[in-house]
Amino acid sequence: MSTPTTTAPRQGTTAPGAVRYPLGWLRALAALSVVTFHAYQWNRTGPEGTWPLGGGLHQLMTGTDLFVDLFFVLSGFVLWVPVARAVLDGADGRPGWVVLVRRLARLLPLYVTVVLVVWAATNPSLPGHWQDLVLHLTFTHVYSDTYIFWTNGPAWSLAVEFHFYVLVALAIPVVRRLARRAHERGQRLLLTSALPALLVAVGVGYTWWVTQVLHPDPTDWSVLFSPVGKAADFGVGMLLAVAAAAGVRLRAGARGLLAVAGVAALVLLAASRPHDVDGLWWHPAYALAITAALAAIVLHDGPWPTWMSWGPLAWLGGLGYGIYLIHEPVMRLLGWLGLLPEPAAGLVFVVTAAVVAVPTVALAWLSSRTVEAAGADLLALIEADGRRRDYYAHLGREV
Repeated sequence: MSTPTTTAPRQGTTAPGAVRYPLGWLRALAALSVVTFHAYQWNRTGPEGTWPLGGGLHQLMTGTDLFVDLFFVLSGFVLWVPVARAVLDGADGRPGWVVLVRRLARLLPLYVTVVLVVWAATNPSLPGHWQDLVLHLTFTHVYSDTYIFWTNGPAWSLAVEFHFYVLVALAIPVVRRLARRAHERGQRLLLTSALPALLVAVGVGYTWWVTQVLHPDPTDWSVLFSPVGKAADFGVGMLLAVAAAAGVRLRAGARGLLAVAGVAALVLLAASRPHDVDGLWWHPAYALAITAALAAIVLHDGPWPTWMSWGPLAWLGGLGYGIYLIHEPVMRLLGWLGLLPEPAAGLVFVVTAAVVAVPTVALAWLSSRTVEAAGADLLALIEADGRRRDYYAHLGREV
């Protein structure tokens, strides 16, 4: 996923006055919440797959899928902030292909490694389910009801993210070309808002079509988890990026009100979400509530509460992508080895989550120092504007 922090300029400044938002703790919270939910899911019992908890507690646990919406909103924000900033400042910014390469350098090394290792371990005899491997390596498994959750279940969201990385990369040269013709700041503001607003409209329209016209079967996973269906999540994150890049800043009282309202809305939405196809409407609603709460952080130049930059949280946030992608294979391996508690009702899932989290975090750290570091090293071969990096420029042209 995207990096846990991003930058935006102070009003009236460019890069030298950039603000670094403390968002890593949100990725740590989201990643560990997903681990806990999958541990909860692992502990279903009996032929009917009875959940460990009942009543309101079960309702809130199943509502933790809102943290996947949080990932999408954050990605939309992080992707679009530099684009909106460049357009509003009349600068070119990074080329679209550089933006895509930077995202893939972060995404691909660990993603491909996990997919290949898990697929090889679960397909010891060739050719195996080669369709599953091809679909995962091309990020198209989200279009298959059969293979969408094979190999590594959480990878479906990475495939969704990839679609929007490509979309933003393709949109950047178009936006840059149109921005050169826009002489008024208001025109450039509308230009930067156009794609985000379109994504929100498309996402809401798709949700309406699915819930009111299509009425899919609950196992039509490719419909329920379609990239189009998540467009609104990215769109509202991108609109927040436009507001931040445009210099919108809120006073402490307004920020506090937004934070409380956003978190309260998330709790109420999780407590009221229906477990049928109409529940799809809750995802754009989650995204709106998340964006409201997130605005309390990003529509501000700091300082922020010190706990947001607390070392252990920031460290876990930096490992969020690895934790998210690695934890399910770890859980499956530990279950196969008999190292997880027997599935049971009650709070046993908390123990399962802790047992899974420890090796997952360790492997995510190892990945950050090896597999993911290799992607960063490759990325260092090019400058921010796409030019090949000259490591010997300091020697001059003459020897």
